[in-house]
Amino acid sequence: MDFDTDVAIIGGGPAGLMLAIELGCRGVACTVLEEDASSPVLPKANATSARTMEHYRRRGFADQIRALGLPPRHPQDVVYCTQLAGHELTRFQIPCAADAAAQATLGDYGAQDWATPELPHRAQQMYIEPVLKAQAESHPSVQVRFGHRALAVRDGAHGAEVDVCALADGRDFTLRARHVVGCDGPRSLVRQTMGVGYVGQGGEKREFLGGQMLSIYFRAPGLYARLGKPQAWMYWAVNPQRRGLLCAINGIDTFVLLIQLAEGESVERVDVAQVMAAVIGAAAVHDLAPEVLALTPWTAGYALVAERYRAGRLLVAGDAAHLFTPTGGMGYNTAIDDVVNLGWKLALVLQGRAPETLLDSYEAERRPMALRNTGFARAMADSIGRLLVAAEVTADGAAGVQAREALALALAAHGAREFNIPGLQLGVCYAGSPVVAAEDGPPPPDDPNRYQPSGYPGARAPHWPLADGNSLLDHFGRDFTLLLLDDAPSLPWEQAALDCGLPLKVLRWPHAGARERYGAPAVLVRPDHHIAWRGAAHAPAAAVLARATGVQAAAEPPAALPSALPAFPA
Repeated sequence: MDFDTDVAIIGGGPAGLMLAIELGCRGVACTVLEEDASSPVLPKANATSARTMEHYRRRGFADQIRALGLPPRHPQDVVYCTQLAGHELTRFQIPCAADAAAQATLGDYGAQDWATPELPHRAQQMYIEPVLKAQAESHPSVQVRFGHRALAVRDGAHGAEVDVCALADGRDFTLRARHVVGCDGPRSLVRQTMGVGYVGQGGEKREFLGGQMLSIYFRAPGLYARLGKPQAWMYWAVNPQRRGLLCAINGIDTFVLLIQLAEGESVERVDVAQVMAAVIGAAAVHDLAPEVLALTPWTAGYALVAERYRAGRLLVAGDAAHLFTPTGGMGYNTAIDDVVNLGWKLALVLQGRAPETLLDSYEAERRPMALRNTGFARAMADSIGRLLVAAEVTADGAAGVQAREALALALAAHGAREFNIPGLQLGVCYAGSPVVAAEDGPPPPDDPNRYQPSGYPGARAPHWPLADGNSLLDHFGRDFTLLLLDDAPSLPWEQAALDCGLPLKVLRWPHAGARERYGAPAVLVRPDHHIAWRGAAHAPAAAVLARATGVQAAAEPPAALPSALPAFPA
């Protein structure tokens, strides 16, 4: 079969575009098909994790993302109130963009746990996607085709085909590709073609974040002044009558308000003015005259993961592979981690440097992380959505004060669990993967609220700050990196890499502290900055590289990766 492209990517959201960037920077031909004619103009995801920011940093555009969203000095705090203009109960302080970039202050983040050159950032997905699109289009091997709908997908003996409709003129054509990756959302055409369903929890009911939700996107220049409290990124209204969640979009005059529709309430008949009065406060919104820009219905209560991530030449990533309730903000971030993992593996296979079986490690590594992350999101949705709120919290007098104090304590504990999550973001570990070296002894603990830097194979390579303000991570190569923490010779490694056609950068960093942190004098770091192996530099280099690229199976079967993970406590 003659191919039009190596990889057809269906879906031009963050997952599809980041996959195109990872393939494009390695010269792999890929075509992104997105049925929307342009990037989104409505709010979606609004939290970029530290790990996602690190991935953007690897590709050289983290600063562009950090400049998006709220003004540089706008607080990114999370505030819990009775009503948004009512009593402030507690506040989780998060550094503003300027302080996060300089790491001048960490707010309520634990300084010892956020060992990263890139703290989390708050900016709407609708601002981020145009940057990702421009980055993808900057690579000559990438074609980005917005306004093109995938109609059908077929996987054959010699390649895959995608039937496509160009929506502008109705022209149909067939795109022939070596692989097809579905980054096409929860109703994924690719996943359906694979015959794969979701497993997990769906449609769970809660007082909040469990059922039919409505996002109200609006403009109100005078709203901040009426809230009567220091600015924040996110405001939660927690009271017995009507709960809601307000996110600042541009830090000036645009916001999105999330509510859950009550039984019998419909999107078509919801009274926006009444909702705003209940969540924000009647006096605060009196004569405010907000301009409603969009009403977007959606459903909360999902923690779903695809049964499989690959069938032949077809693969899935992002929402096509997992569906979240948005507590913890990990849906879009898990998607980025998916495609960063997949991108370098596809490139090696397509360039003839690794066998097709390397792609099996994508599901082996990423599906357990989807189970882990959806489990955390579900636990946090339970924590806030099932929280009991006493009727007295809005009352005057001693009973009201007492009720608010008790609620504030519960919300402070919840906020720390949901938003101070260095372990969830930085502690991803692929121990037990078929392409990661096995070691005696347990991997580092997996605790969402604590991160322990570790050189254990499968873990993210630990950040090491440099005197110039950069990170050791910045000096890793685009592909594999051999990190030498002593003066051992590198020639055997360079020759082994040359023999198998594997791009390898040798990085010498003879620093005693770094050696102690990494736990060995030599470390093989993968393109996604996870550790493939560590040990002595005189180890058999060819065998180590063969294991890391799937050329050589492990001598012993890899430890079984979990099909389900223990639930996080709510």
